[in-house]
Amino acid sequence: MAILVLGWLRALARALKMFRLYKSDNPAVRGQRAQLIAQALEILKNSGAIDLRITPSEIYLADEVLIRPGSGRSNEEVRAAEELLPFQIYRDGIRRVVILADTPDNEIGVLIDALYSTGVGSSQDDLVTLLWQGNLTHIQIESVAIEQTIYLSVRRGGGGGPAQQTQAYAWSPQGAEIRGAIGQAPGTQGLHRDTFDDWELPEADVDARIAWGALEGTVEAAKARLTSRWKSENEAPWTTVASQFMRQLLEVDSSDETRIALAHSVVTWLSGALQRSAWAEAQEALGLLREIDPDGTRSALALEQSLAGLDVSEIALRMDEDDAIDHARFAAVIVGIGVAALDLACTVLCVSNTVRPRAAASSALCYLCNDHPEMLAPYLADSRWTMVRNVVFVLGQIGGSDVTPLLRVAADHREVRVRRAVVQSLGGVPREERAPVLIQQLETRDSQLLSATLNMLTRERNPRVARALLDRIEAPDFESRNEDNQRALFNALAEIADDAVVPRIEALLHKGGWFARRTLMRVAAARVLRRLGTESATAALEAGLRSKSDAVRSACLDAMSMRMTP
Repeated sequence: MAILVLGWLRALARALKMFRLYKSDNPAVRGQRAQLIAQALEILKNSGAIDLRITPSEIYLADEVLIRPGSGRSNEEVRAAEELLPFQIYRDGIRRVVILADTPDNEIGVLIDALYSTGVGSSQDDLVTLLWQGNLTHIQIESVAIEQTIYLSVRRGGGGGPAQQTQAYAWSPQGAEIRGAIGQAPGTQGLHRDTFDDWELPEADVDARIAWGALEGTVEAAKARLTSRWKSENEAPWTTVASQFMRQLLEVDSSDETRIALAHSVVTWLSGALQRSAWAEAQEALGLLREIDPDGTRSALALEQSLAGLDVSEIALRMDEDDAIDHARFAAVIVGIGVAALDLACTVLCVSNTVRPRAAASSALCYLCNDHPEMLAPYLADSRWTMVRNVVFVLGQIGGSDVTPLLRVAADHREVRVRRAVVQSLGGVPREERAPVLIQQLETRDSQLLSATLNMLTRERNPRVARALLDRIEAPDFESRNEDNQRALFNALAEIADDAVVPRIEALLHKGGWFARRTLMRVAAARVLRRLGTESATAALEAGLRSKSDAVRSACLDAMSMRMTP
């Protein structure tokens, strides 16, 4: 039985860890929860009741240890969740859990849900309260009594002389000392101080049955009032109550000291909501923070430190499953927080695996950095190329002259996918500023990057671009490029060439002299002249037709026979 129960506890601990990443209505969560309930019912059916005793670091089945630190661990990851389970239960005051053999499945579900709620901090109640509210009838728990201050008075005796009243700093009191200083001696303080020693004795006694009969008529009414108040308390969200309470405090005392204390409290609330991806709650907390601290001076440092401690990877994983409304709320919260949320938005932009969260983060960053895009400069030096690429995309959405220096830096990135994004983002930059950065990319051998670069460069005729293209074509390593790259460069040249480059193109046509052979460069040069169609270009082709080289004449003849589209 011990092996079966240990296996169930391990599965429970792993499931609680997985539940943190997904919402309760997720199919994976529902399936895992149902599997845990079925496994527990199978153990109860075959082996009887499960009697678990809890200590801060161990869980016992009767007197047999099931979980203890380091048990069954082969590496650090296997330590995983099960070794954290004892303290999670013990810290809330539970010392024993007995699951009876005939326990129904819904009560096991209550136990699992209570452990999940206290484990992620999504509930304001402890484990004992949640189990009590579940009205369990087949799961029994033993918890500690209400805590109270214990005062110890010890008498240190020496030799045969009288005992001396002292404070015990250097030694622990023994059992006899605790029993001897429990409050019976005059002037001593013990366990019973301020509990019942000062109660006044009643002047008359009452028969319990008669007293109960007198009270019985009011029990149902009192029970109904208590139940109504309890339901009302649970129906009102704690966030609403907290907001009302803080506003009432400000009405009573609006001093700067009070505002600082309240602002720090709301910052803690806000960061907790962000960590749980509770975006509606985060909006509520942020709105209250702006009421308490309109200019943000009282809470700026606390907010920055709190945001730095968030597990953004976990937030991004949850956002992958959020809907469009939550993504819109996320963007609104980021914009509302301001520059302090810049790192959070950029990290979500980098880590998220789906399009919508990245779109929400991009929108928020465009709004935050529109007037000061240089705030994104540190992220261009990030070691993750995905971060740099996505930030480059945001810069392209912002556009304007201010982003040109930043895109120029990203254009030197070693990852080709980043450079492709740079070319696309340069579409939002003034033409005279983007040309030098685009010309720099003509050195690439990547077909997609070269095609995007040429497409951007050939949007208008530019003598500087035409000269740059010819420089790449005339370079010694041009023939080492693949044919697609060579054709792409010649086609781009044909789009923007003018009479100024005709002599250099004609030189390419006759390159090699009488012993020239038919090459892609020679054929492409003739076709560029044909597409140019000016008087000087036509004259160059006609001269080629009279050349003594068969390769030159053939290239010119092919070009002249091309059908020109209007």
